Amino acid sequence: MVNHPISVLLVTSESELRHHLYSVLEEVGQFQIKGCATGREAIEKLEKYPIQILYSDMRLNDFSAVALSEQVQRKYPDITILIGAAKGTAGDVIAAMQAGATDFILDPFENDLVWEAFQKAARDIAVREGSQPVRTRNDKTFITQDVALLGTLEIARKVAPSTASILITGESGTGKELLAAFIHAHSQRSSEPYVAINCAALPEQLAESELFGHEKGAFTGAISRKIGKFESAGKGTLVLDEITEMALPLQAKLLRALQEREIVRVGSNRSISIEARVIAISNRMMKEAMASGNFREDLYYRLNVIPLTIPPLRERKNDIPLMAEAFLKRFSSQNGKKMDRISGGAMDLLMRQNWPGNVRELENTIERGVLIGGGETLLPEDLILDTGPKDMSATVTPAMGMTVREMEKQLITNTLQSVNDNRTHAAKMLGISIRTLRNKLNEYKEEIETVK
Repeated sequence: MVNHPISVLLVTSESELRHHLYSVLEEVGQFQIKGCATGREAIEKLEKYPIQILYSDMRLNDFSAVALSEQVQRKYPDITILIGAAKGTAGDVIAAMQAGATDFILDPFENDLVWEAFQKAARDIAVREGSQPVRTRNDKTFITQDVALLGTLEIARKVAPSTASILITGESGTGKELLAAFIHAHSQRSSEPYVAINCAALPEQLAESELFGHEKGAFTGAISRKIGKFESAGKGTLVLDEITEMALPLQAKLLRALQEREIVRVGSNRSISIEARVIAISNRMMKEAMASGNFREDLYYRLNVIPLTIPPLRERKNDIPLMAEAFLKRFSSQNGKKMDRISGGAMDLLMRQNWPGNVRELENTIERGVLIGGGETLLPEDLILDTGPKDMSATVTPAMGMTVREMEKQLITNTLQSVNDNRTHAAKMLGISIRTLRNKLNEYKEEIETVK
């Protein structure tokens, strides 16, 4: 079977976004990437180069991604089209799908969403061409000497060959996705597809189609048959990230799929057998979600056959030196630096941190330090440490007559401003899900448009 890089064309007028997408996709070298700023340039490049995946920002300087997609679909029907927008609406998603896009990335600055969309596109191409399965972004090993985490890994290794459903819980940034990939790698399914989907990023109108697929003509915009995640996973592993964010009606259909081991595509009445092993991931307390009525109890017990929990970094601080050294080595190599050690003062600072963002926060801190530092040693002054969430309530001053809703809006706005519009970070600080934050912002936008 053939195994070659997949050619990608990134079309976005924002150079910052283009560089961000480059950095995410270049991480494992699976993609051969070209970029341009306009739709016209994209069409010119498509005439010169054999492109397999086209990513376009929803709004370009010369014309829209929808118009570009329509042109590309007519002339190059085999190209997989992905469209992204930082502030996409339900109308944008539907227009993109009608124009031929196979996926819509609601926040192209969110690494996991970008990788998930490109991974699925690459896997579909691999299946179509009969090539090797695409490597996952999580194709790394755990760096740990912590007794609790080593125990979790040992259990994961033992249950990996089974067909049992697994539920992984833990705080954001602890490595839950990495554990899912670890289980897949140690299972008898390791040569089969590894498909991951973020339930919080699923547009509600298209969620069922994404999971189970649809037939041509099943709904407006369904211009061809679509294979869903369950079918794409085949005999491999299907990872359902942020499972508690799945809408209740879809939870009922997922429960039936797991019980009956079969699915029905939207717009069809024919059952299709499924063989994929399901791993669910959540950074919330599942029992709280059930108590609040946001998650089905019967689905919880169906998924929770093998429960695995990853402890937060603050509970395994003896791992910090190991990980910091490994990250230093990796980022020094990637950036052509000669930095090869961490000073005692810098390590002292790292050890004293509480790390609310866990391993992901530590990794980002070391990367920044490598880029900022100039010598062979990482020094305390090279570290930009997050001192923790600010007391945002202090920045919301209630005025006479201000409603609770107005205060909520001001709190969300202030929080987004404090983290440079990073929605993932803002949602974490506010104690809400990304989907809830997105819904709130859409509500505020609709109110503004109504007033206009």
